[in-house]
Amino acid sequence: MRIRRATFAVVLLATAGTLVPAPAQAADFPPNPTTKTGYTLDFQEEFSGTSLDTSKWLPYYLPHWTPTRENAKARYTIANGVLTERLDADTPAWNAQYDGTVKISSIQSYNADYWHRFNYSMPLDHSEPTFNGYTTRYGYFEVRAKLANVGGGGHQAFWLVGTDDKTSTSQNPEIDMIETFFSKPTTWRIAAYGWGDPDFLGQWTLHEDPVPSGSPTQEYHVYGMDWSPTKLDFYYDNQLYKTINDAPNMPMGMIMGIYTDAGSGQHNDVWPKSWNVDYVRVFKKDGGYPTAYEQIINRQTGQKVHIENRTGTAQYGAIPATWWSGHWTREAVDGRTRFRNRWTGEYLNAEANDGYTHAGSVQPTAWSSQWTLETVDGRSRIKDRQHGKYMHTESLNGNVQHGTVPSTYWTSQWTFQPVA
Repeated sequence: MRIRRATFAVVLLATAGTLVPAPAQAADFPPNPTTKTGYTLDFQEEFSGTSLDTSKWLPYYLPHWTPTRENAKARYTIANGVLTERLDADTPAWNAQYDGTVKISSIQSYNADYWHRFNYSMPLDHSEPTFNGYTTRYGYFEVRAKLANVGGGGHQAFWLVGTDDKTSTSQNPEIDMIETFFSKPTTWRIAAYGWGDPDFLGQWTLHEDPVPSGSPTQEYHVYGMDWSPTKLDFYYDNQLYKTINDAPNMPMGMIMGIYTDAGSGQHNDVWPKSWNVDYVRVFKKDGGYPTAYEQIINRQTGQKVHIENRTGTAQYGAIPATWWSGHWTREAVDGRTRFRNRWTGEYLNAEANDGYTHAGSVQPTAWSSQWTLETVDGRSRIKDRQHGKYMHTESLNGNVQHGTVPSTYWTSQWTFQPVA
């Protein structure tokens, strides 16, 4: 007989020649304290009371892609400090035309039109107000949960999606911190993908392995993820479980829900299907995170943007990787990106609109220093907000130009290489 610790914890004892099962014991992993050494609590949701805090959570799943909001509405209860998300037999398909029979009951901390466009043939059905209950870049995410025990096809998930790209392409990265299938109840499935973000994974990275201990459908366990600028560390009951050696470098919003038929197999007729979440917490490392610096490299020339000569105009050349004049960090402003130089603290900008990209002191509110990244052929085109023009090197004269250039021109395509 197989003994699964934390499912029944059955131990056979010999008493007067008879095998007697020992009493079963609860094997829930206890809640962690709300303090964590070396970290400060930044977001806390204990699901107290009986109603959802709608300043933090939108109780609809990507409603801009659905024919009616009702199709995207979450079904849940909150009681005794626990959120229970559920799917019922009469839960409608989320988007029957473009997503078949998939049913979803989910809440999320962010929403905007075009967010998470996973099906590029799917049109924006209608406009929705932008919602931002919580987004962040980096942190230790912690969820204490008990998974569904219903079998068949379907899964429960806690995941993050980037928020920088607000265009119709929505090329924002994804981290699936929990994406465990009903049909594999003793595993923990983790996944991540860049969705066109040239600075994160270009293909799906997936881990699906048995949990180290316990039965996740019978007991509560603590799932953690420490997101830093260079990697993702995943923790099961506070013990390191898996590592992905790459990380997104943009703010992300949280999504938490339960699904059937969404790539995890066809549902069975056990209803309702539900999972329980005790809490969601996000901690920030004391002292902050090391600033992520990058080199901006042109596809045509293979050379790097820098300001070594201090001419006021951004240049490009074959400079050493260690030179701070060619190190740039990104700052998010109003859904766009500012590029700040490590050496001088100056920002790339198109304030002069004279055909060149400059570096200087520019207010954060200046549209000329706010840039949008557009993905082309796995590279980025860098477009300023003020004039809608692009950084490029078409004249090949050593100065970074600024103007109207076809998207297919390699001179207007850039990659970002992290600085060690």
